[in-house]
Amino acid sequence: MKNRVDSRFTGGFYSAADASASGKPWYRSRRFSIFGFVFLISATISLAYNYSRPAIYRSSATLLTSAMTAIDRESGDPDIQHVAIQRQFLLGHELIAETLSRLKTADRSLLHLTTSDIQNLLHVEPVAETNLVEIEAEDSDPKFLPVLINTWINVYLDARTREVKQLTSDTTRILEDELKGLADKVDTARAGLEVFRQKHDISSIGREENEALARLKGLTDSLNKASEDEVKARANVDAIKSAISRGKAVVPDDEKGSLLELELRLQDLREKLSDLDKRFTREYINLHPEFKFIPEQIKELEKVIKGKRQEGKNVVLTDAEVTYAAARQTVREIRSQLDEHKHQASAFTTKFAKHDALQSDLESLEKLYRETQERLVQLKTGHKERYPQVTVISRAYESKDPVRPDYGHDALLAILGSLFLGIFSVWLFEYLTQKKEEPQSPVVFGIHNYPSAGSELVNYSQTKLSPVDSKTNPVLARPSPRELSSHQLRILLNASNLKGKQLISLLLSGLSIDEAAFLAPDQVDLKTATITVKGKAPRTIPISSSLKSLLDRSDGRLAWNSDDPGLLIDLSAALVCAAVDSGLPEPQEITAEVIRHSYIAYLVRQGLRLSDLEQISGCLEPSVISSYGAYSPPQQGRHIYEIELLHPALMNSA
Repeated sequence: MKNRVDSRFTGGFYSAADASASGKPWYRSRRFSIFGFVFLISATISLAYNYSRPAIYRSSATLLTSAMTAIDRESGDPDIQHVAIQRQFLLGHELIAETLSRLKTADRSLLHLTTSDIQNLLHVEPVAETNLVEIEAEDSDPKFLPVLINTWINVYLDARTREVKQLTSDTTRILEDELKGLADKVDTARAGLEVFRQKHDISSIGREENEALARLKGLTDSLNKASEDEVKARANVDAIKSAISRGKAVVPDDEKGSLLELELRLQDLREKLSDLDKRFTREYINLHPEFKFIPEQIKELEKVIKGKRQEGKNVVLTDAEVTYAAARQTVREIRSQLDEHKHQASAFTTKFAKHDALQSDLESLEKLYRETQERLVQLKTGHKERYPQVTVISRAYESKDPVRPDYGHDALLAILGSLFLGIFSVWLFEYLTQKKEEPQSPVVFGIHNYPSAGSELVNYSQTKLSPVDSKTNPVLARPSPRELSSHQLRILLNASNLKGKQLISLLLSGLSIDEAAFLAPDQVDLKTATITVKGKAPRTIPISSSLKSLLDRSDGRLAWNSDDPGLLIDLSAALVCAAVDSGLPEPQEITAEVIRHSYIAYLVRQGLRLSDLEQISGCLEPSVISSYGAYSPPQQGRHIYEIELLHPALMNSA
């Protein structure tokens, strides 16, 4: 079938054998005569125009528009604004007029030139991110260009020198006036600050060093210490009371020694009496002259110790309470003084804040005065008017080679253009004078007399379905006038081979023939039963069970190779064979577009919303979508998930 289709294209081409068959040599043929005539005319005109153009020469120079940096210092950042200003100054009318005047004075042959002529020749372009500007001039006279540019540079240097002198003088006068005014303001601010200090008794610029705030700080420190003493005294009273409540001995520190001595004596007597009780009876002890005084001594000591403890407890508690009362009274007195002094400190703080503001104003004026004074000194000692504020990096020189036109390059383009024009003239002449020949009937696997079907699909594949990138998505130009029924599509499927069945199933799933032909293996996923369409209309198409079984018959892949250059012709031929073998009427009208149109019409007749149609069929022109409205039922459109996407022709078919 591929050989049959290819033969359709070879019959219309002219070859050298045809010229030999006509009996004329190739150089006397009509085509060569047309080609030679057009080529010679075009080449002659274009080459004459090419070499008639005058040669244009270019001369250039480079300027640094600011003073060069000293050798012991780094270069500063480029001043883009300054460069732009100097560019406008260079192109100014006054500078160009002075340049023209000097040129005419030096050479009387240039009297015919005007300022407009000079402006048209000169160009100034800044060099990016630098303080450099490049001066260029283009003309047909290479000797005049460097003279023009160098004269222009000399005029600019003289003008720049005068400008720097004038600016230096003006700036000096302005800075001196500013310095005098600042000196008066500084003196006035100092006098006002001194009067304010004396009036409000501000003796120091340190805020805490003044009397009011120093006293406030002292009272605050005293209050903190007194409060701490009060807390300690209160804690001491509470501790004494707690010890008394627990029955502990509480006595003054100076009586603790004597009380301890009495308690030790009492302890010794009790131990001695206890030893006697172990050896003798109490009656014997009371009658013995040496031992009978021991119980009496114990009673006496106990009485004395009890009295000392009671007396010591009263003394210690009284002293602690007196200390606590004194601490409380001290806190009250200091707090009273602090509250009274806070009003004075607050008023002083307000005055001192104003003093700080006056001091800050004075410092700002003094700083500005010093900066202005430094600027004036630098300006007077710098002598900028004596040193160049612009540097000539390179002067202009005479150019030996023209910058344009490139005669050799343009001549080659003229010859090539004439060559293509001659070929186009031959093609145009043949196209306008060719005669339409009746095509021969093709033979498709032994079946004759069906030329129109093969011709239609081959032409379709050449004009609309030429191999393109698989990312493109050709759209329907208009709905096909013919629509195949489900029964006819089943007959067509049954009459197809495996390649044709897979192609028809893909067309009945919403893909175009281009999308089906150039499907990559990674776009077909049998596990998820989906096809991922890429390109301008990316979408995911479900795989029906019948299409899945067809893919299984070719090991899960399509029955064709997407890299085949003649793939679309092969697929079109497969449809031709299926249409002819099916026995359906008018097989020449059964094309991929008809099959796809039948599927889209099936979806729209179910009530699918036209806005959802592109999710299945891809990009469609608005006019095409609008024309499918004739197939839509009158009720409200249904969403894509509410309709049946599987075409009846694919049900239970394999």
